[in-house]
This record gives sequence, C-alpha cells and structure tokens, in this order.
Amino acid sequence: MKKKLLKVIGISFLIFVVLSWIIPVGIYSNGELSTNGIDPIGLFDLFNTPIQAILSFASVYGAPLVAIGGLYGVMEKTGALEKVVSKMVNAFMGKERGFLILTVLLFVILSSVTGLVIPLFVLVPLFAAVLFAMNYDKLTVLASTVGSLIVGSIASTYGINISGYTHSILALDINNQIVAKLILLVLLVIALIFVILTSSKRTTNKSLKEAKVVKDKKEVEMKSSTKVSDNKKAKKPASKTSNVKASTKKSATSKTTVKKSTAKKNTAKKSTKASTKALAVSKPIKKISEKAKISAIPLVIIFLFTVILCLVGMYNWSDMLGIEVFSDFHEAVMEVEIEDFPIFAHLLSGITAIGSWNNLHFAGAMLIAACVIAWIYKFSFDEFIDSFVSGVKKWLPTACLVSLAGVILMIVGPAIASYYSATGTVADTINAKIFELTDGFNVLTTGFASLIGSFFFNDYQYFIYDIGSFINTFDAAALSNAGLLVQSVFGVGMLILPTSFILIAGLSLFDVSYKEWMKYIWKFALIAFLLILLTCGIITLL
Repeated sequence: MKKKLLKVIGISFLIFVVLSWIIPVGIYSNGELSTNGIDPIGLFDLFNTPIQAILSFASVYGAPLVAIGGLYGVMEKTGALEKVVSKMVNAFMGKERGFLILTVLLFVILSSVTGLVIPLFVLVPLFAAVLFAMNYDKLTVLASTVGSLIVGSIASTYGINISGYTHSILALDINNQIVAKLILLVLLVIALIFVILTSSKRTTNKSLKEAKVVKDKKEVEMKSSTKVSDNKKAKKPASKTSNVKASTKKSATSKTTVKKSTAKKNTAKKSTKASTKALAVSKPIKKISEKAKISAIPLVIIFLFTVILCLVGMYNWSDMLGIEVFSDFHEAVMEVEIEDFPIFAHLLSGITAIGSWNNLHFAGAMLIAACVIAWIYKFSFDEFIDSFVSGVKKWLPTACLVSLAGVILMIVGPAIASYYSATGTVADTINAKIFELTDGFNVLTTGFASLIGSFFFNDYQYFIYDIGSFINTFDAAALSNAGLLVQSVFGVGMLILPTSFILIAGLSLFDVSYKEWMKYIWKFALIAFLLILLTCGIITLL
C-alpha cells in the first residue's frame, strides 16, 4: 500500500514538472503579475528535489511521527496500554456509535481551537485501537481520527497554524468572523458524522452482540446444570438407557461447547489483530510481564500530562490571545544568577518559553515520556531500546512518505519568498488568470484559486503568504470574508489532495490507498466545499 502512496505522490510531482515546462512562472504583487518566462524542472532536479524534501521536512514532520511511534512501542510493551484500550471498549459496549461520535467531536474541536495537528496526532493510535477493537473498518477509523483533525482545520477558530497566520498576513483581528466560523464548524461536524455513520460497516454491533449472547447462554447452561445436579441428588439413579442418552446428549453438548469456544477464540484473535493494527510495533512484542498485575494508572497520567504540556507549550499564547505570562516567567527564570553566573540560562539552555515550542520540542517530549514510562514499569535498558526501536520501525516509512509529500513545496516555497528569489511560480500565473475573471472579491473565483493554490502550497504558512498577495487588494469588508474563505478551502484541499502531509500520514499508518479514501470521502469534501461557499456567500450579501 505504501508503494501505491509513493506512486500517487510521484504522479503529483510529475504533474507539477509538466506544468513547469508549459506555464511561465510569475509573481503577483501590487495588483500586477510579473512573469519571468518558463522555468522548467530539469532532469537532475527531478531526482534531487525528492531527496531534498525528505531531508528538509524530516525535522518538521518526520521526527515527531517517529517519536510518536517510539512512545507507543514502549507503552505497548508495558501491557498497560492493552488494559486502557480494553477498559475503554468495555465502557462503551453497546454504545459504539456514541464513542465514534465522541471521537469525531474531540478531534475536530481540539484541532479547530489549537491548530496543532501534529501534536494531536499522538492521540490517533489510542482512539484508533479502541475503534478497531470495536471492529470498525479502517476507512471509518481513518475518517474519525485523522479526517476529523483535518476537518477541524477547515473550520479553524483560534488555531495558531491556520487562523493565526490568516490574521497575521491579512492584518485581521483574531476574532474575525468568529460567529461564521462556529456556524461552519457545527455544520461540518454534522455532515462528517452523517457521512461516517452512513458509510461505516457495522460489524461491531454484530460481533459484540454475539459475544454477549454466548456469555448469556453460558450463564443459563451453568444454572441449568446446577438445577439438574440438585434434582439428581433427590431422585433415584436413572436406568442404563437414560444414562446412555444422557451420555450422548452430554457428548453433543460438549462438541457444541468446543465449537463455540473455538469460534470465541477466533473472534478474540480477530479483535486483537485489529487492535494491534492501530498501535505502534512493527512485530508482536512480549509484554514486560504477562502474569503480573500491571496498573495502567501511571501510564495514563504520564501520557495525558505529556499531551497537555505539549499543547500548552506549542500554542502561541502571546500572539493569539495576548497572554504574556509564560514568556515573562521564562525570562525571569533565565535571568536568575548565582554570584553573577546565569545558572538557569545555562542549565536550561535550549528550552524556550511555553508558547514558542516547535515540532522538535514535541519529539523531545515524546522521548522523555517514553523514558519515564520505561523507568516506572522497570524496563531494562535493552527492553526500552527494543520496544522504542520497534515502534520507530513501524512509523519510519510513514515519516518518509510524509516528508516526501512536500516535494512540490520544496520548489515553490522558496521561489515565492522575496528573500530567496523573485522568480515566482506557476501557481501565481494560474491564479492571476482566475482572479482576472471577476472584478474585486468573488466567492467562486477566490474559492477555486484557493483550491488550486493548496495543491502547490501544502503548508498553510506559505499558502496564505502567496494567496494573500491577491486578496490583500480587496477592500476591508471583502478581506474579512476572504480570510475565512481561503483558510477553509485550504482545509478541504488537505482532505483530498495527495500532497497533504496529514492525509498521507493517515493513509500510510492505516494502510489505506488514496483511491479507497477518495471513494469514501468525496461526498463529504463536496458538501464541505459547498457549505463554505454558501456561508461566505451569505456573509457577502449581508
């Protein structure tokens, strides 16, 4: 399956290569397009650029994903993770749809409010394991977790990596169109839940009901057996013929019980296999102690504390909400001196203020959490290394594919930034023609140009920098609406385009082909796109 994803990424790159030989590059500034002729991708760049992309984006996307894999490798070896998954499954037995809806809401809301999709990805394997244990199909699990993260970015409210860049580049207030964003968020969640519930394979209900029926039958048989035993004590011994019949009946019952037991074991094996699919390791590992009673409480505490700490540390409180307390505290600590020696400035060197952490800080936090868990559960050094490396092996191909998804951005990103060069890109040339179709702000042309732009610029920071040169020419009233439109359409692009970092990560992790995903999600993507156009269209008319 990963070879198919590699093929899809390669085709996307080849499309860009062909366009580079046909369409001249240009740069849009002050309402005018300056073209600089054709700047085609040469044979050397055809092979060199993918390597550069992997090396460049490995620290941004690859390292965090690999660290998540290592953490889950350690957590799985403790045996406590399996207990957590089992307890979550048992807690929602008979309420599987409720858990599915809860998962969607959790991922969408956290993504919309924080915009920290990579850190939130650490929750994906855990919730996916529970959904797989409930026997949901992999497309449903992918849409409910990774898909929900992307949907949250479509209706980004206070997300630092989406709304934060929008209000910064377009000079808009952070609360710009917040009511419209919330309405759009609600509509998208309803649409996503509807598509997931109507498209999911409900094998979970059947399996769980069968398990419950087997359990009930077993209890009834035990009661019946006890009652018969009591009656036998009260009555005389039965005749030889009766004994033969009873023996035959007992034999038949025994065979039936064996069959049921075998079926039950097969079901258990199937459930375990499905659960393991969502976890970290590349091969089955022996738990730290199969017989000992291991508490899951330390694991849960460390995991939740690490996730919350990363979300708080990576959210830019100062720029988004004007909260300076974290930066002020960090500055005060670093200024502490002992005999004119800045002790903490040296001791805590490399640790930036809360609110300015990046993906590498997140990867470091995952590694520290893995070490603490291994220490608490009394791993030997070899056991820690083996389990961590096993998780890394499972996630390493995903990290490479995600890094490779930035192959087009590797070319157009620096080309559009004035401090690198002023050559421009084919994206500007194409979008300039689209914007020329209408005078001023138009929902359709701006929306279509945004979708085109998201193919070339799959990092929102670069995307809004580029598209901002077009929409900054609009008047103030239109600019507010355009900001909502472009960031929402970009999110739809990341849900369907094969250059999307997060989508590629999900497809690779759950072993889903791009073709399978498009067959599943195209209805929601169309609904989302129409809802965005409708919402922005109504705002324009008001």
